[in-house]
This record gives sequence, C-alpha cells and structure tokens, in this order.
Amino acid sequence: MLSASTILLSFGLLFRVFTNLAAATPTPRALCSPNFQGAGVSIIAGSVEWGVSAPVAGTVLDRTAKSNTTAEWHVEQTGGAPSTYLVSVISNSDLAVGVGANGVLTLEQKDSNKPATQMWTIMCDSCSSGASAGVQDSASGCKIMASSSGLCAAVEHAGTHLATTECAPVVAQTWDFWTVPA
Repeated sequence: MLSASTILLSFGLLFRVFTNLAAATPTPRALCSPNFQGAGVSIIAGSVEWGVSAPVAGTVLDRTAKSNTTAEWHVEQTGGAPSTYLVSVISNSDLAVGVGANGVLTLEQKDSNKPATQMWTIMCDSCSSGASAGVQDSASGCKIMASSSGLCAAVEHAGTHLATTECAPVVAQTWDFWTVPA
C-alpha cells in the first residue's frame, strides 16, 4: 500500500511535468503583409532572383543570378484580407505577372477582366517599415501564393523557369524582397 505522502509526491511530479509540457508548446509565428511604399523590388530565393528576358506579354519568368541592386518589379497592394498584390514589371507597367499554362509564371497584359490570374497573396515572417529609404531587405521569409489557386511561386527543380506548385517549407518557395528606391 502506498502512503499518502508518496501519492501526493507522485501527483506533484505529474503536475509539474504537465505544466512544463504546456509551457513548452510552441506558439504560432505572427505573419505580416509587406508594404513596399511604391519602391521597386528584387524578389530573391537563396541565390536566385525573379527575372525576364524581355518585358513583353507572353514572356516566361526565368530564374536569374541574384543581383539585389536593381529593381525589376513593383509589388502593389490591391486590398482584401489577407492583402492581395499585383506584381508588375517596372520597365513596362502595362504587364503583370500571371499564372500561365502548366502553372508557369508569365508576363500578361494587365486585364481587369481576369484579375484572379494576376493576383497574389504574400505572407512573410518579417516586414520592415520605411521600404523607400534605401536598398534593404524589406520583407523576408515570404510565401507568394497565386490567389486563383493557392499554389506557391517556386523555382522549378530541374528547370530555369518560375512556376506554381504545392506550398511547402522549402528554400525554392521562400522569397525575400529587396527594395531599391528610384
């Protein structure tokens, strides 16, 4: 037979174990929606950057070597909750990034009749304020999701293009935005 003090000691130990487990439960990270304040951006994952060979409709987005000193893109909030964005080419503001055939990212004429293919949801681990102040990492750890499908923008594994794919916590889908003021 167990004594009363042994039983109380056992319950006390169990209480401490459960209390410690509850305290060790991780809390979810807060995510942010970036605001680039009109500054041009470079969009980077690891050593890869979003690029285009020619700013004309139908051009497929390529991965290029990282060069965060020149801005190629405007990323504008369009509203909604969570915030949606339109990504357009700085050198031709009539073109927006859309999802083309087979999920490949392409440049399309901005079109108010099919905004879903040109709208993106961007959620980041961290967002800076003062994006127009200078060259800086303005948002990092970002997922760029096609609003029309919920798929994430990613670097193709064996290819040179950018495409959408199922979202996963991998470097090929984790983007940083570097602002480069005009």
